[in-house]
Amino acid sequence: MKSKGLRATKVPLLYHVRYPEHGQVGFLVKLNRQNHQVYEVFNFSRFKTKKACRTAAEKFARRMDRKFPRLSRQAMAQLRRSNFGNGIIGVRRCTKVVNKKPYKFWEATWSPEPNVVKKKLFSITKYGNTEARKLALAARKKGLRSMSQ
Repeated sequence: MKSKGLRATKVPLLYHVRYPEHGQVGFLVKLNRQNHQVYEVFNFSRFKTKKACRTAAEKFARRMDRKFPRLSRQAMAQLRRSNFGNGIIGVRRCTKVVNKKPYKFWEATWSPEPNVVKKKLFSITKYGNTEARKLALAARKKGLRSMSQ
């Protein structure tokens, strides 16, 4: 009897899958990159031959690899910075959920002394997105100035 489970192939994103109790016997294309998730099973039963199944799965895997390429560490860091505050360190846009109600705000942080972090929050509901961001930037600058004195 053949072993169960997933086995990696030499093609990126492509796995040989064998879970007959779940109806998954064939190839699996699995991807989790850049907030995109792909989980596509190519069952042997959908194709005339096992070779045709593998060819279709490889083609799909290579297409997904081109569409969502692996990012370098620098590109990942840039992506993270752009998502949290347009690349400005110490200022970010946040959402906190309290009693199932989301609260959106801009947060400014700085460290006036070792092991101490100061924060100021500016509500997007109260000030609007642009004004709250400006206030957070100003609070961060003021906090940094107070550190250097």
